[in-house]
Amino acid sequence: MRVRRLAMGAGGGGLLRAALLSALLLSFVRTSVAGTPFLEPSIPGTSGDAIVLGRDLDGDGDPDEVTINLEVIEVKEEVYPGKVVTFWVFAPEGKGMVSPARFPSPTIRVEEGDRIKIKLNNTHYFPHTIHPHGTIHPNAMDGVPDFTQEAVRPGDTFTYDFIAKNPGTHFYHCHVQPDVHVLMGLQGMFIIEPNRPNNIFRHLIVGAGEIKDLAKAQAERYDREYSLVYTDIDDRLNAIPTQYKDPRQIEKKMHREYDSTKRQPNIFMLNGRSFPYTLQDTLIKVKPNERVKLRILNAGARTISLHTHGHHPILTHVDGYPVPEAARITRDVFTITAAQRIDLELRTTADDYYSSGPGVWIMHDHTEQAVTNKGISPGGDITAIVYEDFIEPDGLPKVATSLKRFFDPKYYKGEVPVFDPSIFHSTLADYEKGWSKASQPEHQSHAKKSKPSSAEESSDGSRKDADPEVKTSLEEVLEGHKVVARSCDKPRGFRRIHIKGGAEFADEGQVFGFEPNKIQIGRCEEVEVVLDNKDPVRHALMIPGLNPMFMLEFRGAGVQTARFITPDEDITLEFHCHVPLHEEMGMDGVFIVGKGGEPKEEHVAAVGRVFEGVGKVILADSRKGEIVVDHKEIPGFMAAMIMGYPVKPPKLLQGVEPGQQIRFTIDANQQAIVKIRPLTFSGEGTVVSVDIRKGQIVVDHKEIPGFMAAMIMGYPVNPPKLLTALKAGQQIRFTIDAEQRAIVEITP
Repeated sequence: MRVRRLAMGAGGGGLLRAALLSALLLSFVRTSVAGTPFLEPSIPGTSGDAIVLGRDLDGDGDPDEVTINLEVIEVKEEVYPGKVVTFWVFAPEGKGMVSPARFPSPTIRVEEGDRIKIKLNNTHYFPHTIHPHGTIHPNAMDGVPDFTQEAVRPGDTFTYDFIAKNPGTHFYHCHVQPDVHVLMGLQGMFIIEPNRPNNIFRHLIVGAGEIKDLAKAQAERYDREYSLVYTDIDDRLNAIPTQYKDPRQIEKKMHREYDSTKRQPNIFMLNGRSFPYTLQDTLIKVKPNERVKLRILNAGARTISLHTHGHHPILTHVDGYPVPEAARITRDVFTITAAQRIDLELRTTADDYYSSGPGVWIMHDHTEQAVTNKGISPGGDITAIVYEDFIEPDGLPKVATSLKRFFDPKYYKGEVPVFDPSIFHSTLADYEKGWSKASQPEHQSHAKKSKPSSAEESSDGSRKDADPEVKTSLEEVLEGHKVVARSCDKPRGFRRIHIKGGAEFADEGQVFGFEPNKIQIGRCEEVEVVLDNKDPVRHALMIPGLNPMFMLEFRGAGVQTARFITPDEDITLEFHCHVPLHEEMGMDGVFIVGKGGEPKEEHVAAVGRVFEGVGKVILADSRKGEIVVDHKEIPGFMAAMIMGYPVKPPKLLQGVEPGQQIRFTIDANQQAIVKIRPLTFSGEGTVVSVDIRKGQIVVDHKEIPGFMAAMIMGYPVNPPKLLTALKAGQQIRFTIDAEQRAIVEITP
């Protein structure tokens, strides 16, 4: 800002003008050079020498001499509700006991060609320096202790004096014990603006954030500008200075006993605040059809992956230097390594390319722990790009529900649930009551919890458990699907049962449920199950121990029916929803057949047999020795379904590919597939001849592993219409059915 001199007249009018001028000057920092017309808007709590603007050396209407006096201050700040952290920061020289210090250290702004003097007044108890990272400067001004200067001792000063040469977004930080001092907060953004006439702007922005007075070069292209400093801390380090009084002890604890190689960052911040305070401190406010410059500095010790929801900014600068127009990229995730700076151009025109349109669009590091406050989400460096019509009177964004609970310290102390207790059919008062009872229903779930296992692989690749009682998750599932009863041959009666399923039928501490979940039925009855799925998601009702296995599955909301025949014996049959985790979350029950009871020994013993199945491979993992198959009914063992099975030995999976049809043998004792025979094989080659009338093709094909060597070979094609439009010389991929010995699929 430029303030013109006011003429002082005599008399009352002159006194009035003098009083007005005096009041005006109280809001500005004085200059150090008599007669210079440049004054800086004051920062509350700073001395008159915090920022001193000097002469206009090139005569273009703005100051070209800038002196900044910085101190080192220890501050305690609440970074998110209930969490106070100690930082060390560079701060404009204060006045009395007042200091404008806050984390991060202030954003410094100067103009290309300015003569800069940054005077470090070390008011701290440890030595420090300032390293102007990324700027062009003399070696003596590099701020590296022992190499280019002696570290500035407590009570001493050092002036960093150089010409600002390379415009761009840069970095400044302490270079004394940087693995500690930088992460304690001695870090900030350093901006060199391109030279323009009458380039008047603030030279310090405390705490970074919105830059309201754009420099001339930025105003030529942008409507708004933000300085965004990302960092992360291990709060164990930041707590040390508050635990000891003797600086020798603090030195030992911070620089010798604290091992920065074992650092565990647990607080992630944007401009010194974590969510939800980021929404109060650094909200990216925009209007439609704007261009916004985002200057981004990663001042932390980890790589961040910055993601902008609803927008695809343009990368314009890296480490202060412009990216050539032809090399500029547009994306929604930007990788920024430690100490790196990038400039992004955010466009807010709803063009379905750069922007999705107005709203509240969050912006955050997509490293998931970085959006937590010590492991509780949401937190970390989340902020939002918010359009002006989506800002509440209190300055917070308009959201679909409410942000109120995130401003309660109890939330981040883990004293209140993350989710609404009603989801679990509970209340806040009763939330932690009866957990052990709720987790152990009357009837034992078929999916037993496994114990930790240690396993090794034998020379033939098969898995050997150190503890024979320990089961893998797939083995547990198969264990729970053992046949324990068989339907009688000729039912003697009929019964229709209405069962409702969904979230509204869950007991306290559960999410889903069946109603009823304890059902009395007769022996040797035909039972029609009318399943009313009240939820819009998929649910199922399965009786895993019955042969043939009963299953009714569909996506609701809606009603479907199916029938099964009960055994001619007194037995209790479990039923459950087999959608993953639905059973564990309460969706199970029992059919009491006759008087109920445990299964008979002959049924349990009958499990010790082998069963044959046919199906399509969905997934094969030879390392884990597991396969997922979409198979037909396996009589006496399993209903038709998509199911995972252990494979012993795992080497059986060599050459097995997703999409392949296989025939397999299950050993019920081992609860594993012990033999696999491919029913289909894939090949590729060149068509030699085609005979649609005979339904035959001759192909010069490569080796078909497990089926045929590379050769020219004729094959039947079923159906023959697959040969339509094929011509000699054409490259094709094909599938052979091993049992038909015919090609059943052709892809040109």
